[in-house]
Amino acid sequence: MAGEDTPQEADQAKARYEVIVRAGAGAGAAERMDMRRVADMDLDRVPDPEGGVRLLVDMDEAARLVGSGFEVTIVQAAPAGPLDPSLIMDDDAAAAWLEERLGGTEQEGEV
Repeated sequence: MAGEDTPQEADQAKARYEVIVRAGAGAGAAERMDMRRVADMDLDRVPDPEGGVRLLVDMDEAARLVGSGFEVTIVQAAPAGPLDPSLIMDDDAAAAWLEERLGGTEQEGEV
């Protein structure tokens, strides 16, 4: 029927992609170093082994990056799905993690 997505189209709509973002070829030296524009787009970052900027984006977000003058290289597809529950920290675990790392640090005003 018209207006209905096929299962393949529905899967593509959910797909996200791990991408590497660089300044576009026409960018000047100042723009090349200023990646704050990427941060302002509020996109999900993923660790990059080379220390660059990697993001997790859908095709609309990738198009927005390109339209903003960035070069976008797709690394791999990352289909949408639920987050692995073992990766989620509850409040007590987060507080314990912080205490472990900051426990000996004096706060301003404390003696």
